[in-house]
Amino acid sequence: MKRFKKFKIWLALAAVLAVAAAVFLCTRGTVTILMYHHIVPDGEETNSLTVTESKFRQDMEYLQQNGYVTLLPDELELILRGRRACPERAVVVSFDDGYQSNYTIAYPILQETGCKAVVSLITTNIREAPGENAFMLCWPEVEEMSASGVVVFGSHTDNLHNPDVGGALRTAPGAANGVERLQGEARESYFERVGNDLKRSCDLIQAHTGKPVEWFAYPYGAGDRWCEAVLDELGVTISVSTNPGLARARNGLRSLPRYGVQEDTDLSELLPPIADES
Repeated sequence: MKRFKKFKIWLALAAVLAVAAAVFLCTRGTVTILMYHHIVPDGEETNSLTVTESKFRQDMEYLQQNGYVTLLPDELELILRGRRACPERAVVVSFDDGYQSNYTIAYPILQETGCKAVVSLITTNIREAPGENAFMLCWPEVEEMSASGVVVFGSHTDNLHNPDVGGALRTAPGAANGVERLQGEARESYFERVGNDLKRSCDLIQAHTGKPVEWFAYPYGAGDRWCEAVLDELGVTISVSTNPGLARARNGLRSLPRYGVQEDTDLSELLPPIADES
């Protein structure tokens, strides 16, 4: 009888420890994802999608100096699945669209500071040689960055970033943006339209980098459950939105929130500096 009581006590204690461990892991398993787009030379006017070269350098130096670990998608997946311990200061640096400045400005700064990043490409805009599209990356640049191990490439669709309206966001009631389903669109039609586009994008990226695509950024942050099924079929494990917030281990790998970084964004408000112990 006494043994039975002791056994019950041990079971209760084990349950309490398990709950405590789960709470601890959930607390530690949080990652801040930063979202950038285009980087402009110092002195140029900025907008909601651009930062200056000095601002980006300042941000990456801040991460470096304050002990932040910049994760790549495969590392983030392991952490959010609970298969790898989360660094105390974990962050993901992400870019959307695939601007040429990601190579000419961001890439050297990433190399200098030891930071890493993931770039989501609108693959229809990526050309075969420099100069064919002076504003966007070309495939040789993608290949170079991928081979360095500093940058990993994800998809931002092949050609579903509202190309018919010049990439602008549709604001009319009921309008679809990016991979959102069209009004009255049947599931079969959606899977053919969006599925073919995303497969083409992923195939192109893998052909030029030799690496499968693990990361998808929803155009305009507009997610769709049907698209998640397409991503599952393609083996793309992570999708990200444009909603602010922290990526948490208990919340899965779909529509992860990101903080958009602008010229006036103070990273210390999102990512605490090292405490001064003096």
